[in-house]
Amino acid sequence: MNSNVIKTPFPRLIAGISIGSFGYNIAMVIPLAFLLTVKLAMLNPENVTINFSIIGLATGITGVFSQYLAGMISDRTTLAFGRRRPWILIGAIGAAAALYGVGTAKSFTILLVFWLLAKILLSFMLTATTAIIPDQVPENKRGTASGIFGLIGPVAILVGLNLMFMLNSWSVENKFLLLGIISIISAIITCVLVKEGKVEYQKERGQNNTLTFSEKMSRIYPSPKKYPSFTYGVLTRLFMGVAYTATSFTSVYYLEHFHVSQEALAGIVSTNSNITIPVLAVASIIGGALSDKFGRQKPFVFLAAVITAIGIIGLGFAPSISISYVCGAVISLGFGMFLAVDMALMTRILPHPEDAAKDMGIVNIAHDIGGSLANSTAGPIVAAGGYPVFFGVLAAFGILAGVMVKPIPEMEREEFPKINIAK
Repeated sequence: MNSNVIKTPFPRLIAGISIGSFGYNIAMVIPLAFLLTVKLAMLNPENVTINFSIIGLATGITGVFSQYLAGMISDRTTLAFGRRRPWILIGAIGAAAALYGVGTAKSFTILLVFWLLAKILLSFMLTATTAIIPDQVPENKRGTASGIFGLIGPVAILVGLNLMFMLNSWSVENKFLLLGIISIISAIITCVLVKEGKVEYQKERGQNNTLTFSEKMSRIYPSPKKYPSFTYGVLTRLFMGVAYTATSFTSVYYLEHFHVSQEALAGIVSTNSNITIPVLAVASIIGGALSDKFGRQKPFVFLAAVITAIGIIGLGFAPSISISYVCGAVISLGFGMFLAVDMALMTRILPHPEDAAKDMGIVNIAHDIGGSLANSTAGPIVAAGGYPVFFGVLAAFGILAGVMVKPIPEMEREEFPKINIAK
């Protein structure tokens, strides 16, 4: 990779990445958590559940391809404005227009088309933002950076949902428009804060028409034989994606296991979120900072996976809603630490610096696939053995996630020199 080396001061860089992540989560997660359900009920109240399931499946499939494509295109961008900033801006602007299309759609088909377009464009925004970490964050600060990055999602969800409730009198169309505007503003701020130079993408030596099939495939997915650590890292993210699906079933779990009423459900879910999200945020920050302080990543990832698994098992056998809150907090403690340290670990073991966005896209895809696998098998497992068995299976995958980091080499302590954080 040949570039005009331009580095952004660390505090400014973290601010830029965090604001970009906030804009992405506002635009992507809030519709899934709230607005799409409202819009679907307006279009066809009898088929909200099935239509939302279709959206979920289509979004997952689209994300697999769009994140990979977005990363590959970003890596090969050679504009003077940089290779990440253009796609952060283009993704946000395009997604804002698509979100407004979702808000104004008069049929489910039109809504689905605009939503998938928004997903594709937001994949460009997310992948480019994430790739800034391996591009510019020093290795001895990546735990801290990843910890801050990891807590932005939960914060954005809290802010976004509260904003939607505060603006309850607004039309759905205007709410979608507002989310798009927020994502554009965040993208602009990110592009102002983060500095980039022109990057000349360098093909590997000897890459031409004489490449073997395996060599060509390694440009799509790094060779597991040549880069085994990357594959172990991807498996870690995949298995944790399966395990963390437990949190998406809490609402259904309260209804079916504790038999709470639909009227009481909103308050219970709100209480659970008010407990778990702050715990996740604090664990993400502290976990990343401790990883940087001790110059170690693998022990923290393993410990995080085990803590998450313990919380999931506890949730499956919780005798009361109050105990389920405690178990949810334990899950958040583990997953918050995992978010911070695992991202720092993954950015360290990326095979090719010039393909950072594409390879980080693969990492993100692995987590999404894990969630999709768990969601698609939840029904039969719960029907066969109940929630204790289902959560037990998810917990086992959490343990597997921790085991997968064992073959990955740990960073040498001398690679963690003391650096003034203000530089």
